Amino acid sequence: MSCYRLGYRFLLNNYIPDFGRVRVSQQIIRAANENYPILVYEPPGKVAATLITFSGFSVHGYRDKRLARLSRAFARQGMRVVTPYVADIDQLRIHPVSIDKFAALIEAIRADDSINSSKRAISIFAASYSGGIAMLAAARYQTASCVNTICLLGAFADFRNVLRFVVEEEAIDEYARYILLRNFLQRSDRHNNELVNLLDVAIADNGFRRKVPRLPQVLQATSPDNIGVFWKMLNDVDFRRGIVYGAFADVDQSESWAEKFNLADKLEQVTFSVNLIHGQRDRVIPSSESIQLHDVLQHQGKHGHLTLSNLLDHGDLIVNHALCKEISKLSLAFGVFIEASLAPQD
Repeated sequence: MSCYRLGYRFLLNNYIPDFGRVRVSQQIIRAANENYPILVYEPPGKVAATLITFSGFSVHGYRDKRLARLSRAFARQGMRVVTPYVADIDQLRIHPVSIDKFAALIEAIRADDSINSSKRAISIFAASYSGGIAMLAAARYQTASCVNTICLLGAFADFRNVLRFVVEEEAIDEYARYILLRNFLQRSDRHNNELVNLLDVAIADNGFRRKVPRLPQVLQATSPDNIGVFWKMLNDVDFRRGIVYGAFADVDQSESWAEKFNLADKLEQVTFSVNLIHGQRDRVIPSSESIQLHDVLQHQGKHGHLTLSNLLDHGDLIVNHALCKEISKLSLAFGVFIEASLAPQD
């Protein structure tokens, strides 16, 4: 079956789902002396490959309906799909320790007889912040041999670029800015519980798309000083820079975050194919991040495939006049990944 046909079939299964054909179970897997809940999506027929789908920063966590729809669509292509619960990600926490957890999960799932009975190297799909984390994990010496192919949707290459983009650009996704501010406010001298609570409420209002936001009510019970700081964080770029960049500089000095979150110098062990898909006008992680990562992969002689799409915002589908052309590009992108996942291995 051609890449285009595989991709079209996947997109149809994703956007016109048939939920009755995929059985889902909850299990536990042990990785690096820690128990992780996982959702396992079983294909209707024979298992041809094993795929991990890592959830992104969603208020719905690893049970996010969009990820569940994707996982079911992948399962219908003949893959057993595993979605792990990672507390850092479900709690919207930015920290390089997540790389260790992703790596441990990749190695554990690859070695688990009941999940990956064929012992084949596994495939990975991850989006946004989790995409960068998954790639950093997969590129490690011990982990790289466990991976057959990886697909990253709207991921970062160097987290510092995302930091600058979300802090400084005006036309940005507010949800991403709330999450960034919440993480770095907690590491700054401006931190207090009332401000963190305001950001938590703003994140939940946005993420759950509440018809009646809770933020106005919570603001009424907030001290005037903290209300002022809250609105200043959202509307004053210089003030926001001071909080986020100051906190990042402190944690970078003590824990080397800039180096840990930069993919460019960590690709030496990569022998698997890397499929990059990015929305051309992504308002959270700019498409220049996938372009940069693809350029580095090409320069190092790695196998990479890049697709930039006008149909995607930050992973969500946008219908426009170029629908037919863009659907064809997306079909090829996902088809290349699926074909690599299902291909025989040496």
